[in-house]
Amino acid sequence: MQISYRASTCLFLLCGALTAQAGWFTVAGIAGDDRGDYVQVDPVTLRFDGALRWLDVRVSRAAERTSTEGVRFRSFQGVAEVDCSASTARYVSATFHAEPHFAGAPIARFDYPRDRVRPMAFRQIEGNVSARVVRAACAVEPPGSDPTPSGEGPVGPDRGSAR
Repeated sequence: MQISYRASTCLFLLCGALTAQAGWFTVAGIAGDDRGDYVQVDPVTLRFDGALRWLDVRVSRAAERTSTEGVRFRSFQGVAEVDCSASTARYVSATFHAEPHFAGAPIARFDYPRDRVRPMAFRQIEGNVSARVVRAACAVEPPGSDPTPSGEGPVGPDRGSAR
């Protein structure tokens, strides 16, 4: 069964609204499946600064992989920075595990400064998971913001009155 973009965005937002503690939302694969890859985000960790968003992301792989840094791993958890103005995302940190499902002690941890861009990519996982995460994160308005400024909505000075 394939979930539409609108449905996945609604689920992403609903998860964030209903979860009071860390609650991972699976955006690809089946969580806990030893035979498959899966990607999860934690909507509760979503933070804002203008067009930038940050959230925790984690990935578990069916088979051992080698990171760009040469680390052999089965799973990792990191923080992604989403730039809504550019529709891009990059990792700002990642902690790698030799075991799937983020089990066992971490085997490596990296911080990625702005001059060492590590794009948020999910190689060999079906669907454009990165784009879905970016769209969903950017669809969320910062707390206290008004997405429709006064006079700009369907009822405003030049649009008549509501009936």
